[in-house]
Amino acid sequence: MDFNTISLLLKHAKGYGHAKIREAGVSDTEHKICTFLYFHSDAYQDMIADSLMLDKTTVAKAIQSLEERGLIKRVQNPHNRRRNILNITDAGKETILDVVGIYDEWLEKIESCLTEAEREQFHDFCARLLEKAKEIGGN
Repeated sequence: MDFNTISLLLKHAKGYGHAKIREAGVSDTEHKICTFLYFHSDAYQDMIADSLMLDKTTVAKAIQSLEERGLIKRVQNPHNRRRNILNITDAGKETILDVVGIYDEWLEKIESCLTEAEREQFHDFCARLLEKAKEIGGN
């Protein structure tokens, strides 16, 4: 497999999810942040940026927009006043409920051409490749 194949798969995934994410009223970056907060409560801005491999300035702008729209809430950490604790609000959960798993849904659809054993192998291979990528990339 060459890199172009992986790149094309990612473009198809983004094409599948992009329109549905926009219908929910959020940008792709806001979707990533809301999805992260959907599954991880009491997060910090730097934790989100690091986990999603996003630029800290991009995350800060998206968080501000999400907070202004009432989709996330920011509370000052009582133990460290320089850090804010972030959580998704009920309105945020409702906004992204239909798209929180959009890329998992896409992956299930494309994996349908594989047998169960092939899917398990594919997941194993991807996990191993990700570990190697982290090792090489230093992240």
